[in-house]
Amino acid sequence: MQKKMSKMKEIDSIAQGVADHCWEILYDSVAWQIADIPVNGDDYNDLHADVMDRAIEYLYKQNTIANG
Repeated sequence: MQKKMSKMKEIDSIAQGVADHCWEILYDSVAWQIADIPVNGDDYNDLHADVMDRAIEYLYKQNTIANG
């Protein structure tokens, strides 16, 4: 049982590192994709958050389909 918990901790640590890296890439990619849209301040932040949310939804759906 201890070995299984240790393995889960290792998997969680790796998954968290991958998630952090993907988040940074996604954040920057969204900023790049919306750079030409004429919004500023709170409107920009709202747009960025909405696109991030939608992209994450698409990633989740793609993962769900792929892993059925």
